[in-house]
Amino acid sequence: MQRHIAYLAFAVLVAAAWIRNVNWDEFFFLSHIHANLEGRLDRPMQTAYVHAFGWLAWIPGKEMAQVFVARLTMTLFLGITCLSIYRISKTVAGRDVAGLAVLAFLTSGFVIVYGASFRADPIAAAGLMAAMAIMMTKRMGSVQTAVTALLIAASLLVTVKAVLYLPAFLGVLLWRWPERGQVLRIFVSGLIGVGLASIIYIWHASGIASSLSNETANNAQRAFETTLLDSGLFPRAREALLWALLSLGAITLVAVGIGAGQNNRKICAALAFALPCLLSILFYRNAFPYFFPFITPPLMIITAMGAARLGRGPVLGTLIVLMLCTGAGQAVKALSENAALQRATLAEVHRLFPEPVPYIDHNAMVATFPRNLFFMSSMGLKHYRAAGQPVMAHLIETKRPPLLLANRWALHVAMNDETVPDGPHLLFPEDAEALRQSYIHYSGTIWLAGQETILGSEPEDITLPFPGRYRVETDKPVVIDGNNVSDRMVIYSDGEHRVSGSLGQKVRFVWDTFGTPRTGALPNGGLYVGFWKLQP
Repeated sequence: MQRHIAYLAFAVLVAAAWIRNVNWDEFFFLSHIHANLEGRLDRPMQTAYVHAFGWLAWIPGKEMAQVFVARLTMTLFLGITCLSIYRISKTVAGRDVAGLAVLAFLTSGFVIVYGASFRADPIAAAGLMAAMAIMMTKRMGSVQTAVTALLIAASLLVTVKAVLYLPAFLGVLLWRWPERGQVLRIFVSGLIGVGLASIIYIWHASGIASSLSNETANNAQRAFETTLLDSGLFPRAREALLWALLSLGAITLVAVGIGAGQNNRKICAALAFALPCLLSILFYRNAFPYFFPFITPPLMIITAMGAARLGRGPVLGTLIVLMLCTGAGQAVKALSENAALQRATLAEVHRLFPEPVPYIDHNAMVATFPRNLFFMSSMGLKHYRAAGQPVMAHLIETKRPPLLLANRWALHVAMNDETVPDGPHLLFPEDAEALRQSYIHYSGTIWLAGQETILGSEPEDITLPFPGRYRVETDKPVVIDGNNVSDRMVIYSDGEHRVSGSLGQKVRFVWDTFGTPRTGALPNGGLYVGFWKLQP
């Protein structure tokens, strides 16, 4: 039965890969691949994966199709994680209950929804758990030592938060402590993995022309301070509580399993498997829902120990039913998240701009286009506010982006609020004003370079954002720089113009795109659903 349930869970993951709304950081993850292929990648940390996933750029259908194929690949990584949980659980508790550990993981909080998302987490979890499985179940010969070192190195290169697994690896050492020769080889393989990761990172960073010599140290220190030191205790208490509610069956088995150790060494090893999750809940700022499928696999090993102690009976049966119910609820949630508006928005962007153009948005949603702006996550906005420097006017002047997507709360507020507010999750008022003066609404979350004016009794002097071709939209002809211009005519602007017409007449100057504009092309509404709604 457990095997059939696992097959069903993976069928849901494959279906959700196409149906489910794409998270903002999945687009960001994809954008680095395109930036690397085009020589635009400007950050070495946590981007070494681009060398392994460059083939995604050849998938036809642009961003949405590429994310779909990438999610299928992440599903394979999730399968490796499950297989590793099974292998370790079979070693510590026996074959009969090893499948229950996999079931506990797949039905625990957020795994069905986020376990196969296109981000670093599924890759790193698979690498780390596979390394643990080899260490726990094999004799560490030269081949096993080399493979585990490669897996650890790959995981560290994908994301530095792989270090959060360190207590679990200490648990492996404790479990195999009587086999001193194996313990030494396990320790050596870890050291080799760290060294190999350092060498590959230096090679990767050397190919990024704009990276500074001290960037790695500065970024690592800033990330460490922001995610661990500045967040206090239980920084994501709401997310942790929701995870616990969705994982009650697994948590109960963990509690039973910790007390099932036959001696102090095995009890301490079980606690070590639990520590990555427990410490992250206590201290880690970025313990968002998508983080739990990454950090909980070692914890799920203990559920097999708990199931073995309970044995077949009504208590274990009740916990299994509870796990199936929470897993089914999450599967329904995953399949209910619709990506139709994202597909329509990106299709319209590519129709308007068949060739890549610079643009402004929150998270590099148009991954195939060049983007020269900070990542507007909550952490990114915090660092932007701490720097105290408006950036939009300079960006518009130097990069001349004709496209803006108001796909983040800060941009949504800047472009749609009647006033220009200020706040910790928003752009500086100067930046919001610069955007308002440079872009006008097209449809949905798409804004195009241009300006709108209401004519008075005297000619109006207007300044367009930057030189280029602009389409004039007006219900009656106007006079621009002494020339009669009708609706839909295109002018070339080098900046300033004098416009005259009827009193109260509205005139819009809109960047002339390749595609013909379509009235009402997209509905209004946020592009992200579920955990990543349009909110700070």
